[in-house]
Amino acid sequence: MQRHGVIMGLHPVITQAYSPQGCASREVPAVFGLLSLPDALSRRKTLVTFIPVQAERGSRGAVAFTHLAVPYGTSEEYLRLVLPALIDGLRRGDRILLVAPEENLDLVRAHLGADASRIRSIRSQDWYGHPARVLAEYFDYARRGGPSLFVGEPTWRTPRDAAEWARVEAIVNIVCASLKGAALCVYRRPAEDALRTHPRYLDMAGEHRSGVYVPPQRMNWNPPPFPAPPDGARVMEFDLPTVRDMRSFVRTTATEAGLSDEAAGSLVLAAAEIAANAVEHGAGHGTVTIWTAGTDLVCEITNPDGGGIEVEFPGYIPPEQESLRGYGLWISRQLCDLMEVQTTGRESRIRLHMAMA
Repeated sequence: MQRHGVIMGLHPVITQAYSPQGCASREVPAVFGLLSLPDALSRRKTLVTFIPVQAERGSRGAVAFTHLAVPYGTSEEYLRLVLPALIDGLRRGDRILLVAPEENLDLVRAHLGADASRIRSIRSQDWYGHPARVLAEYFDYARRGGPSLFVGEPTWRTPRDAAEWARVEAIVNIVCASLKGAALCVYRRPAEDALRTHPRYLDMAGEHRSGVYVPPQRMNWNPPPFPAPPDGARVMEFDLPTVRDMRSFVRTTATEAGLSDEAAGSLVLAAAEIAANAVEHGAGHGTVTIWTAGTDLVCEITNPDGGGIEVEFPGYIPPEQESLRGYGLWISRQLCDLMEVQTTGRESRIRLHMAMA
């Protein structure tokens, strides 16, 4: 696959970058899906996809990418909105991916008959597992094999995942701008967030421009101020000579708290990336704080001075293919269940969440 070719070309440089952090050489390619690590990252390896952003920053192709919100209220409305797009896609010979709850998949199959076999169908709960990884998986699907049609209905388990998905929907408008095809994002009404993150929407009266759409460059990507860590949180200060010790501290604290070996390994890699950024590009030192919050283990890395995150859309889009630096935030967001970035003046606080269950 192309993504493996790109990553293989970068592998020696990435390995060299990881080694000073105390990252075992066998762990490095696993982050990029090159090796299977059953005890560490095997569950995540196929979901870490390199997105060649440079192509998306260039001129758009002859066929523009269409990103539509499709709010609906009833099963009848769902069919009247979605079926024409599917039928047109079949007529054009597009590759079609339909992601929906089981009951809506059954409705489509019943109405399309034998033609339904020409559509790749996936249940929503099997596709929408991790917002940032879904973006990578969708892009990997859409860029291969000519024009494509994606019809997807998100069903998130928690309000936190739904909020994170709204940010990803905004990023789609940048990452996928030059693709040939369309993405119809179907939502049960009300769908206010969808109308803010999609330039256009489709309803029973036709296609319209969204009057409340906010371009991703104008969105507020800084979350509300974080609450202070609780009393009893584990704390360690680090600098360049102690980054390796920080990795051991994170692993030990995570496993003692009950995090699985696999999740602990992912958290260590993510925390090491953020700490390395603080040491190399920030104040040269920082603090790592770990505690449990409900069913999550939270690991916060604070860079107190000179470490304000100035990257646009931090961790959602990887660097250019030719870049030999700047992968830390993207890798960390892929590896963790949630990554929150808070910048206040020159200070940055990054919280990495891993589910305990």
